[in-house]
Amino acid sequence: MHAADICASWLDRVLRDKGILASGNRVTDTAIEPIGTGLVADSYQITISYSDPGSGPVSLVAKLTSDSEQSRAAGRSELNYAREVGFYTEIAPHLQVRVPSCFHAEIDSNNTEFVLILEDLTPARPGNQLTGCTVAETRLAVEQAARIHAPYWGSEELRGNPWMDISSSYWQRFAEMMPEWYDGFRQRYAGRLSEADIALGQEFVDNIAGYYQALERMPYTVQHGDYRPDNVLFDAHGGEVPLVVLDWQTVVYAPGVVDVAYFIGGALDAATRRANEDELLLHYHSELVDLGVEGYPFERLVQDYACATFHNFIIGVAAAMLVERTERGDDLFLSMVTNSLTHARDRDGTRHIGIHPLAAVNRG
Repeated sequence: MHAADICASWLDRVLRDKGILASGNRVTDTAIEPIGTGLVADSYQITISYSDPGSGPVSLVAKLTSDSEQSRAAGRSELNYAREVGFYTEIAPHLQVRVPSCFHAEIDSNNTEFVLILEDLTPARPGNQLTGCTVAETRLAVEQAARIHAPYWGSEELRGNPWMDISSSYWQRFAEMMPEWYDGFRQRYAGRLSEADIALGQEFVDNIAGYYQALERMPYTVQHGDYRPDNVLFDAHGGEVPLVVLDWQTVVYAPGVVDVAYFIGGALDAATRRANEDELLLHYHSELVDLGVEGYPFERLVQDYACATFHNFIIGVAAAMLVERTERGDDLFLSMVTNSLTHARDRDGTRHIGIHPLAAVNRG
């Protein structure tokens, strides 16, 4: 489906099926404008007019398959579109985290053409990974991460789900492709990477199987998979909602702690992170316990978190090679990779995946 297909008559049917439109009221006009900087899908704000003004949502958000063939191919092969549609229809109702309300979700049999019609949460303040977050914002994001993870923590309910329980095949493909992707990444950004970062990145790539083996030993749950500032809104609906989590195309049945390491590592500069990291982890653990998670001591969380510091590296390298190249994308993926390597040095992340300890390596 394309943006031009979202006309008044189509949206009228969607809202009527959802029970939003009263008898006698109808959608008379729509105006569509592109929003956001999505790399795999395209998003639009729909402004809506009714025969009975004020009788329905003034605006909604449409999320559609990307017009970029490269991004479309990536979204199809990685099941990104199927995962986001499945999340809103099957998983979101069972979580305690605030996500956009979904009015319509549809995908074709090839898992390529999809449409989501979602709640418009404006006015809101979008997160931005390149500028980062405050400690208070990061603490709020960590708290909401616990609300994503706790309901399915350690559950076997999602095992075998065709679009959620894909971590083993997903990780195997990443392990196989990472040497090629990283070679391309190093060549593309050679002038912006330090020799120390290039070397550590290569060392991790050479031992990536140990990383995935470590993940398999961690508790599984619903993992967002791309939990970073770009994928949250602060102060949504004019401050009524402190934080909303967006962009669920990477949701997967996998260790939840990865989301926490990914957000903290990408949201805070190194000095701020070092000064506040332990308190943020304590807060996350406390929230898990309050939400009913048992048998996961804080010491285990700290160990798992250290290993998960490499997730930013993996996603940054892979995304740079898979999606359409943009100037902002270059800056974003480079920051993800370099921040991840600094984070791993700080937390001795390699110690948990069979590589030598990094305690003696200078912090970047």
